Amino acid sequence: MASCKIWNKEMAYEFSLYRRILWPLGSWPLDHDRNFAKFRALFIIITQTIMVLYISIGYNKDAMLSIIVDQFVLAACGILTIVKITLIRLHRDDLLKNLRNAAKNWTCIARQDHRQVMLRYTNLGRRVFFFQIGSSYVVIVPLIAGSLLSFATSPSLQNVTKSEEQMQLPHEMTCPSNVPVVCYGIYVLQTVQLISTATGNVGSDVFLFGVCMHLCGQLEVLSLELLRFHAGKKNHYWNRMKMIALIERHCLLLNLAKDIVDALDTILVAQLVLHASLICLIGLQLIVSLAVHDFVLVGRSIMSFNILMIQLFLYSYMGETLSSKTQAISNAVYLSEWYDLPTNIVRDIYFIIARANAPVRIRAGKFYIIDLNSFKNILKASVSYFSVLQIMFIQ
Repeated sequence: MASCKIWNKEMAYEFSLYRRILWPLGSWPLDHDRNFAKFRALFIIITQTIMVLYISIGYNKDAMLSIIVDQFVLAACGILTIVKITLIRLHRDDLLKNLRNAAKNWTCIARQDHRQVMLRYTNLGRRVFFFQIGSSYVVIVPLIAGSLLSFATSPSLQNVTKSEEQMQLPHEMTCPSNVPVVCYGIYVLQTVQLISTATGNVGSDVFLFGVCMHLCGQLEVLSLELLRFHAGKKNHYWNRMKMIALIERHCLLLNLAKDIVDALDTILVAQLVLHASLICLIGLQLIVSLAVHDFVLVGRSIMSFNILMIQLFLYSYMGETLSSKTQAISNAVYLSEWYDLPTNIVRDIYFIIARANAPVRIRAGKFYIIDLNSFKNILKASVSYFSVLQIMFIQ
């Protein structure tokens, strides 16, 4: 297996962005200083736990519905961040196999059309990375900047009375103390929590998406090689060895796909449960804001719903693409010139087709298949929920 210590430019182009995002979180699989990586991951988990506990304990029943929804969304994202960082670390060895295989693929690739296939999936992963990370930071930067602006424009904390407006913090709360050092410390802590929440939640998603897309690219390359397989001019032994190499490659990719599916299993359970709760709460907020004609809140509700759907769509697209690429191998073998091959190689082709007809599927909790059809069902159920909630509210 090729080493990952030295990357060529294609490998760096594909995975350097994910390394910059995951390294501060302590969840980058290729981090050689394991103890320091554990410390960073533990620090992020502790800060996220503090945020979730504070939001849960400091829940204010008299707060506006929009603030309650925002706090619940933040707590749910914090829980997802903890789950994703923990599970990526637990499946570090499995993800490491995928990254080492990726380094070997970029080193050993020879054909230009194979390189173009891999670059297509690489560029797809990079576009998703920039869109998702950029969107998440667009959401949290106004909170951090607005709080900093309130620090700069508000009077000295010692002169603030209970009747005066206190300094606003990033979690949409006022500073509970009149001591400047305490408020600045809470501001720094909440800023770290918001940045780590956005980076840990969305960054983990785009990293897993990028790893899965690289594997899908390799499955497509394997399909091309099987499609072009034919009885060459060389002897029978050479054809047999070439088919064995392709079969071993197929088995390797299936094992790597299984590693990704295992890593996503529990993550998707937490994602679906928390997203279902958020959709219900956002639906209530949307109906109430429509009733009071608060169109700003309506826009925020629709935007929040779209963000949730985009996150679910990424996992559904991963599941659909991985399933279709593993199944497409059977079509590629069938469309090859198998009728000119020796009998023993044709028998091998039977087993390849049989295995490819049982595609690899991403599941939540090992039972609920995640693909575009499941995304369609979730979207239909969400719209039906909004309709029923609107009718109940009107009545």
